[in-house]
Amino acid sequence: MDIITPGIGLIFWNTLFFLVVFLIIGKKIVPIISKALKDREDSIDSALKSAEQAKTDIEKLKADNEKMKDAARAEREEIINAAKVRADEVIIEASDAAKAEASRIMTEAKASIEAEKRDALANIKGVVAELSLEIAEKVVRKQLSNDTAQQELVKELVESAKI
Repeated sequence: MDIITPGIGLIFWNTLFFLVVFLIIGKKIVPIISKALKDREDSIDSALKSAEQAKTDIEKLKADNEKMKDAARAEREEIINAAKVRADEVIIEASDAAKAEASRIMTEAKASIEAEKRDALANIKGVVAELSLEIAEKVVRKQLSNDTAQQELVKELVESAKI
């Protein structure tokens, strides 16, 4: 029965050893473990706070990014609209310039045509006058081919000059 019921000395020494080990553990190891657990808790809290701060910063960056995207879209639309307006203005200016140039060319062409027309009429008048003179000369030569006709013409001319 000695195995089942230990003796008083054994209980005493086991208890004493247990208390010594418990005190050593309590005085030396528990503070180290407590400090390590506290450090770990602080580290986890710090990591959680950093994660929260990072999450807040990311949300702020996302909001800023969206604002910048919206601003860029608005600016792009503004630039596109300004470019469309400028393109329309350029088209209108080019159209007006083309119309003015066409009008100027038409005016010059009409003036040139009119000048050429006058020159042609003057040439025609000159040719007609030459032909008329040639015809009149031929007619007068034919009529004045005899002496009597010449004397009558001279008399007429002298009488018309006296009047």
